[in-house]
Amino acid sequence: MRSYIDKLKNIFSNTEIIDLTLTLENGMPAWPTQARYSSVVYESYDQGDTALHSMIIFSEHTGTHIDAPRHFVKGAAGIDQVPPDTVIGRLIFIDASHLKSNEVLPSSFIKAFEEKNVPLEKKDIVLFRFGWDEKYALQPYSKDFLKDWPGLSEEAGRYLVSKEVAAVGTDAMSLDAYNVEVNVCHNLLLGAGIPIIENVTNLKKLPPVSFAIGLPNKFKNGSGSPLRLIAIVENSEMR
Repeated sequence: MRSYIDKLKNIFSNTEIIDLTLTLENGMPAWPTQARYSSVVYESYDQGDTALHSMIIFSEHTGTHIDAPRHFVKGAAGIDQVPPDTVIGRLIFIDASHLKSNEVLPSSFIKAFEEKNVPLEKKDIVLFRFGWDEKYALQPYSKDFLKDWPGLSEEAGRYLVSKEVAAVGTDAMSLDAYNVEVNVCHNLLLGAGIPIIENVTNLKKLPPVSFAIGLPNKFKNGSGSPLRLIAIVENSEMR
């Protein structure tokens, strides 16, 4: 056991942890049809109580979160049935911040990334940055974050399914572009049992390849959950 722990210590001594998670707080932007995040102090030493705690109300899809297959596919796995190691593994970061508003990313861009960097492998966690993390702001200043984001094309979604990746994510509110009539990537990926991660932040700090750890809450039959997502990056790889 000690040798195993020592190995982990050595690994982490030469790495940096990048927090890819938005802070859960009052006023954070939300999809119009979903519950807003609310935190209310319920007990406090300032009120004469012996401890401090708050009542929290939020949607399963609040902040940085993961969509379970059940979110779009009736009868599919809920978040409690998604294996806990789904978002533990090699992290592939693809910068697509060159896209214009409402534009979609073709599969050819992903293939070009592979040729320049590394091929996608089964069980990779693939995160796309469209530059929407820089638009993030609390209400009433989140107007630009809540509209016009780019997304993946249908062909790109099909390509990722064919690569059997573990999860796919974005720094925007949805992996499908804002103006689409049908959420084709949600249907494709979730239909294939591949969870989707949304509202990721700090992606521009990542190299093309690192390691991700993301753990959702285990809500019974949940359609998703907030996700505490981190990247582990070798110091030599830091930008």
